[in-house]
Amino acid sequence: RPGAAYPRPLSRVRRVMKVLLIAPVGALRLVATKQPVHNLGLVTEHHNDTSNHVVYRQRQNNFANMQYYGDFQIGTPGQTLSGIFDTGSFDLLVLSEKCSSCPADAKYDSSKSSSFVAEGTPQRHCYGSGCADAVIGFEKVAVGPLAAPKQAFWEITNHEIPIMDFARFQAIVGVGHSDSPSMEYPTMLQNFGIDEFAFCLEKGDGAPGWLYWGGEPHLHASMAAMPVVANHHWGAILKTVGVRKADGTTVDLNICSPTCSAIIDSGTSLIALPQAQLEKLEAQIGYVAEDCSNIDSLPTLTLNLGGNYFELPPRAYIVRTQTARVDTSTNGVVKILTFQPKVEMVTECMHSFFAMDQDTQHGMMWILGDPWLRHYYTIYNRPTKTMYAAPAGADCRPSPYVNFMDASEHVNVTAFNLMRDELNTLEPKEPVMVNISAARNPWKYRLVEGKMEI
Repeated sequence: RPGAAYPRPLSRVRRVMKVLLIAPVGALRLVATKQPVHNLGLVTEHHNDTSNHVVYRQRQNNFANMQYYGDFQIGTPGQTLSGIFDTGSFDLLVLSEKCSSCPADAKYDSSKSSSFVAEGTPQRHCYGSGCADAVIGFEKVAVGPLAAPKQAFWEITNHEIPIMDFARFQAIVGVGHSDSPSMEYPTMLQNFGIDEFAFCLEKGDGAPGWLYWGGEPHLHASMAAMPVVANHHWGAILKTVGVRKADGTTVDLNICSPTCSAIIDSGTSLIALPQAQLEKLEAQIGYVAEDCSNIDSLPTLTLNLGGNYFELPPRAYIVRTQTARVDTSTNGVVKILTFQPKVEMVTECMHSFFAMDQDTQHGMMWILGDPWLRHYYTIYNRPTKTMYAAPAGADCRPSPYVNFMDASEHVNVTAFNLMRDELNTLEPKEPVMVNISAARNPWKYRLVEGKMEI
């Protein structure tokens, strides 16, 4: 098994994510600030036609580079809740006063709202980290200037998602591209009249992310277009996966036969892929120094996604984390035996991949989470079922994408290197510092004949 030769950081992420996948769903929350955005040429007033311009730029606050969250209003008068805007789900779920097992603070209270309409149908909602029981109702919901006077939503009455007891969120806000498979009522995107939106996460430690509500068709021509092939989720065909080593040589991992599927998901903190594929990828990554001292010699991940060539450099997929370590030196052992252990916090570097085995109708599944959204500005277009991506600049706005892949899908590496070298100057000097225990796990799932229908 290749993993046996790797240092502690590579095996540690597996152990941590195994715990996360059977326990927490991930902490999420949204922040909608009404600050001026004149520097982007945006407006903050609501327009009925949102297809040709951004009507609102919503700040996504950052906790531990693992949770990006913001505020929205629900009810009359408005009650401010926090949640994740999750491209991997469809429904609006909120912690409710009806939930005796939920945390005591910041829960939605329907008795304080004059616009609440009860419906009462119960349903169980399952995510990658656990399940929640909820009942459906209708309520006024607003994000900045966007409002839905009678939005169908789910009040959580009981949950089995441990991280929700201490997370920085009270809601999960689905922004999937299709109708909700859970109910017959319009989704929030449909009620807001939003056909297109975009995500980008700034690269620096603790830096915010941004959700752009509304269309930016003028950007499409300068971005890579990826047809959405998934029925329910923002998923594209992943044809090939490889690495480009520091000496310029490339290696095709030959792991997608004939294809894999890839979800670009704002609700996942890391990058998920099948166990067998992860082991092959780790064999190519090799040793990751705990202090990141060899980061410049690590390979770059290459992806043929939707017929476009993308790269994730080491500073995009390597993260730093802090671990408590007990001093085991001679003096340290004495202190342990006398119940005075010396504990120090040690910074470790590790990759941000974790194993998740799931087949789909388009092949084995990858989930590209926050590391992708820090590196690529991504537009989601509902009517055409297309995603657009381009390298994210320092201000979280897209730089022009140039596809150096020819008709035979071979890459002009020399030409691409010129663009890559320029973009690498935008990467932070050190990988982001994360708190793995705060990681958000993948989205809601739907099985059809034993396969996940994406």
